[in-house]
Amino acid sequence: MLVGNDVVDLHDSESRPGALHPRFDVRVFTPDEREALSASASAYPLRWTLWAAKESAYKVAKKLDPTVRFLPRDFVVGQIAEGRALVMHATGPFDVRLYRTDRWVSAVATLTVAHPSRTRGPFSAGRVSAGPTGAGLISTAVERLATHSADPSRTVREFARAALASRMNLPPWQVRIAADRGIPVAFWRDRRLPVDLSLSHHGRFVAWAASEAPATEPAA
Repeated sequence: MLVGNDVVDLHDSESRPGALHPRFDVRVFTPDEREALSASASAYPLRWTLWAAKESAYKVAKKLDPTVRFLPRDFVVGQIAEGRALVMHATGPFDVRLYRTDRWVSAVATLTVAHPSRTRGPFSAGRVSAGPTGAGLISTAVERLATHSADPSRTVREFARAALASRMNLPPWQVRIAADRGIPVAFWRDRRLPVDLSLSHHGRFVAWAASEAPATEPAA
């Protein structure tokens, strides 16, 4: 199962409304999404929830088609409700799980089996009618950097490596995370693990998501 994730630090200086380019919303969001932002009493967290949903869906789309570029308005948030969003794209649709605290928002996307004809439509609130996605097979976590000087790329790999090692009953030092054309992949010794992985970091936070790996030693 392919997975993509994103995290946004809501208190990072880059996230504050005054730091955004005046045309940021126009470049990033569809007219329906902008209308929802204008009508929302919580536009600030909603803006970054929409962004995280788009970014996480893009990471799955990139795995499906390496030629896909991140053009935010091409990733259309058609519905969002109950901690879940539905994002449409030529490679989708995508089912996105949403998580939020007063410090960060995070999104984890998988490819949904819902038929595209059932998912077209403007941004709306209400029950999401996507098909089953197997979201229960996904592990995810958001962690805070220990210090401002910590390397977020290295830190998120360490967190993900420890989690995968624990899940698969392996010594952490035997698990390695590398990049394949910019996409993170996990190895046990020199064998690629049967797990799909996504990593993200922003501001003070790092996040990882992975499809569940077997609880036994990887097959030879």
